[in-house]
Amino acid sequence: MKNKKISTLISFGLFLALTISPLQNLNYFSSNPAVVHAATTSSLPASTKDGAILHAFDWSFNTIKSELPSIAASGYKSIQVSPVQGTKDSSTDPTKWWLLYQPTNQAVGNAQLGSLSDFTSLCITAKSYGISIIVDVVMNHMANNGNKDQLDPSVDSSFQNSSLYHNLGQCSNWSNRYDVTQKGIGMPDLNTQTTEVQNKAITFLNQCVDAGASGFRFDAAKHIETNIGLDAGQSWSGNYWTNVLGNLHNKSNIFVYGEILQDGTVDNIANYETFMNVTASSYGGSVRSAITSNDLSKAGGMGGLNSTKSVDFVETHDTYEDGSTRGLTDLQRKIGWAIVDSRAGTTPLFFDRPTSSIGLKGESLWKDADVVALNQFHNAMIGQTEYLRWTNNNQTMLIDRGTTGTVLVNSGSNTSVNSPTNLANGTYTNKAAASCTLTVSNGTISGSIPANSVIILYNAGTPTTTLTASANIIGGNYTSAQSVILTPSKTADIYYTTDGSTPNSSSTKYTGAINVSSSLTIKYIAIDSLGVSSPVYTEAYVISASTAYTPNSGYKVDYDSSKLLQGKSFTVYYNGSLANSSSVSMHWGYNGWVGASNATMTKRSDGFWAATITIPTTATKLDFDFTDGSSYDNNSSNDWHLQVWSGSVPVQVSPAPVATKSVTVYYNGTLAASATSMTLHWGYNNFTSPKDATMTKQANGTWAATITMPSGSYMLNMAFNNNASTWDSNNSVNYNYSSAQ
Repeated sequence: MKNKKISTLISFGLFLALTISPLQNLNYFSSNPAVVHAATTSSLPASTKDGAILHAFDWSFNTIKSELPSIAASGYKSIQVSPVQGTKDSSTDPTKWWLLYQPTNQAVGNAQLGSLSDFTSLCITAKSYGISIIVDVVMNHMANNGNKDQLDPSVDSSFQNSSLYHNLGQCSNWSNRYDVTQKGIGMPDLNTQTTEVQNKAITFLNQCVDAGASGFRFDAAKHIETNIGLDAGQSWSGNYWTNVLGNLHNKSNIFVYGEILQDGTVDNIANYETFMNVTASSYGGSVRSAITSNDLSKAGGMGGLNSTKSVDFVETHDTYEDGSTRGLTDLQRKIGWAIVDSRAGTTPLFFDRPTSSIGLKGESLWKDADVVALNQFHNAMIGQTEYLRWTNNNQTMLIDRGTTGTVLVNSGSNTSVNSPTNLANGTYTNKAAASCTLTVSNGTISGSIPANSVIILYNAGTPTTTLTASANIIGGNYTSAQSVILTPSKTADIYYTTDGSTPNSSSTKYTGAINVSSSLTIKYIAIDSLGVSSPVYTEAYVISASTAYTPNSGYKVDYDSSKLLQGKSFTVYYNGSLANSSSVSMHWGYNGWVGASNATMTKRSDGFWAATITIPTTATKLDFDFTDGSSYDNNSSNDWHLQVWSGSVPVQVSPAPVATKSVTVYYNGTLAASATSMTLHWGYNNFTSPKDATMTKQANGTWAATITMPSGSYMLNMAFNNNASTWDSNNSVNYNYSSAQ
């Protein structure tokens, strides 16, 4: 979201619209954009960060899903979807695009884009093409009712409490870091320093991840404070980014970038770079200035940012919707894309302009033949260094990538080039639309370049794509059967083995999903019609009822709550006050300490002591403490007590509750399947200070909410109610988990 006054935006947009000048009329780009089909899919990078992003602005989930073959064929590694949260109005009027940036909740699904089920289906299908889904999330504020400081009545009840907001009015001094982070930008500003707001964010973001999201764009990220740089030691300092990003599921594989509009004064952008990638907003302005003035030397540098932490672009939905880039022609946008897509280390974003109602796809420039050729160049040049040069009165820019490839961008008339280059000797033919052949000899590139053209050259003999293959489910430990889908990066057959042998073209040919119902190792290879082979890949799947659980660092006691079943093995991990002892035992019994005995614990390399017991078949409650032979840790005389179940565990926690720490509660009880909404009603120490937490539905059908255990808590007490106000209180005894003090 923009952080300037509306009047400023309008005047700025009119100024740029009036000053943008078209490139010269000669146009050697293809006049009719070519549609690229899936059969020509190029190799996509393995990492989301390394590939180009298609911003499918205002496309619905199902619209995106229908275009996945063309998106993959066009060389985009990821797709950025518009905000998925609830909206205060179901309008699909394209002039009301801003509705998606005024959320009414923090959960997946809205009237414009689709449901959680639609989103999950999109993510699953996208992964089969090797494509990542990036979600644009709005975490700084909630929807207003027309008055900037007042909530819209449609805002979810779980966000109606005034304590969740800063309540300091709207920002008027954009050069004051306190105002920028603590006051509103046109909507009620969430109090992001509070644990409750952070926990709501964690639950929502993990709902997205569990449904298949591979990344996030944080809208208005600059307006959420950090605890470093300009914010260090200040009264408004907060740990939002450390806590929220640190608690993401699969966090090491999640690509995160934030909208940090650079102002050179209070943006604190270098410090945001320690948490995430950032928008290269100043560089975007430099690129637009370069292509409208025909002085491409303005497109050097990266606006003061580290290129490897930058998301670069020609325009965004904000610059388009505020009018400041609407005057750019398609030719200018392609010239600009040639620059940003060819640079080293960055993650380029292509904004697709809308043409009709929200939910429908926009224009087709994203799959123009020249744009596709640039994406293929970008993917082929990953890891190559760059060297920038300008010639022809700065109307021609040369972007060398190592000694392997070069892009020449010409915004002027027909010209001759005779310039130094790092490209290897040889004769090169343009891989984009314009007809052009250039020669490299002894470090000099020479020849004639058409007007207003992009010339894409690869090192002679270097393939423009490589063949890879991937599995939709990586090898690992699983407790249920897995359906494994194998996908080549471009048109090719896949062959696989399950007996440990190396696959080749004589091995079993892959024709459909492989059902892995027991432990199995799959080795596979892709081979195309020319005989080009991918590497051999190996995925080892272990299917067992007992998957090793990794205890969470910093927690005194932890366990896998899904294993609290009669007659089953259950492992308890301990790292409390006795952890430095030479020996530790778990003193345990059941149903009020029946059959109490000691189980010797084993010290693990991570500092935890572990003991595995078999829960008796008649147990309804498990009781335990810890001892080193001379002292006891009995949770300040409250012990640990856990409910035990005969079938599946209806309420699970992860990690195990510990005072002052976050815990996520998962509900899959009798109300879960039919509910359209669920509320966690919880308290501690026999329902002290009861509170309600809105739960979000997960891709697997369970409901989840993240809370923080209060200081001094030794017991978590819970009950649940649905949209019909029907309660599940475990037959009036509630759901209870001991909390380590």
